Amino acid sequence: MKPLLSFLFSLLIIPAIGQDLNKDNFNFSAYLETYYSYDFNQPDDQNRPDFLYNFSRHNEFSINLAMVKMAYQSDGIRANLALMAGTYAQFNMANEPTWAQFINEASLGVRLHEKLWLDIGVMPSHIGFETWIGAECWHLSRSLLAENSPYFLTGARLSYAVKENIDLTLWASNGWQNVQRVERNRGLGLGFGVTHRPIPGLEINYANYLGNEGIDPVKLWRFFNNFYLQSEVGYWGLTLGTDYGIQQAYLGGINQWYGLTASLRRAIDEKVYVAGRAEYYSDPKGIILNEGLKVSGLSCNLDYHYNPSALFRLEVRQFISSEGVFSLPGGRFSKGNTAVTASFSLSF
Repeated sequence: MKPLLSFLFSLLIIPAIGQDLNKDNFNFSAYLETYYSYDFNQPDDQNRPDFLYNFSRHNEFSINLAMVKMAYQSDGIRANLALMAGTYAQFNMANEPTWAQFINEASLGVRLHEKLWLDIGVMPSHIGFETWIGAECWHLSRSLLAENSPYFLTGARLSYAVKENIDLTLWASNGWQNVQRVERNRGLGLGFGVTHRPIPGLEINYANYLGNEGIDPVKLWRFFNNFYLQSEVGYWGLTLGTDYGIQQAYLGGINQWYGLTASLRRAIDEKVYVAGRAEYYSDPKGIILNEGLKVSGLSCNLDYHYNPSALFRLEVRQFISSEGVFSLPGGRFSKGNTAVTASFSLSF
């Protein structure tokens, strides 16, 4: 927690020592999300299925994400620095060195042209429609597509606003969601994304990733695609998303995985929302998941916005697999997994 405390202290002293900087160029924000989740399989180690990186602890009150962020923007320069703690950081950054496990975002950017920016650092990825900020998502939990594709990338990003309703993104990264590259993995990952908003309330996005996920001297090329469509009209919202990826196998040939998700949301009034989700994820060779599996999921949640900054949520989520892949007490396994999760988040 020392890096987090140091950052908080720096927020207090910046106004005093930064007399040459315009205070209006700085923006400070924070996000805190607490939760309690009960997994009816009652896993012995208190951990929910290992393909989940959010709300992943069973039968305990916990913090999914605590984040503080400082953003700076002037004419032609921008920067972001955000530090985090919580079970999202614990599980999503488990393979990173200790110094990197608290970094949520750290980037510097320069405007190369009126609508062209170059940013370098740790930044949100261009893949998918969900982020680590739960209050910005329609559901309490993240979809299987989001949990098993990069939330962030580390590298250089070119972003270009072609028109008011079309954005292009080009990435060169340290790999598939790494702050620090894996030892003996010398290749860079490349990514491209395009977002189109043809009419108000409709967003269409395509994103991809190409990189070598092997360890020298073995090369295992991965090519991944994500597509989603998100529409909000009146009281209703609809999201359709799909992932498809291929990767070279060690003994030749190609392995593949894919996922599908569909969400429907309805505003009851200004403060209350309900949402339902159906999804399917197939990774039989365990390219992305720790073990190969095929799993279906259903969830529904109820949201109550206490005020514009505070959000209460309740969700029931069910997973179903054709094989016994979900842990039960005593070393037994089940084909199903049901959990109820409640969360309270505050943005400030």
